[in-house]
Amino acid sequence: MKKSGFIMVLVAIILLVVAGAAFALEMSGTVTAADAAKGTLTLKGEKVDVGFDCETGSMIKDVKVGDKVTVTYTEVAGKKKATKVTPMKKASVGC
Repeated sequence: MKKSGFIMVLVAIILLVVAGAAFALEMSGTVTAADAAKGTLTLKGEKVDVGFDCETGSMIKDVKVGDKVTVTYTEVAGKKKATKVTPMKKASVGC
């Protein structure tokens, strides 16, 4: 009985680790590099520059250096894979 209990706990831990990797993450920042042909995007966040591989280059075809965007991504084998790139809304200036 002890062995089967240990195996169940081990399986549960493995499932939690795998499921954790599948959750989507987000980062917002200013675009410092965008290459639709290579499907790569680099953002400057609050403290660091972060590079993303994009699932398709078409998701960043209209993104330009200096744009502010939010990237939804997953991390697979230590690489960030962008699944969605959304332009941030510009703050409106009141009178």
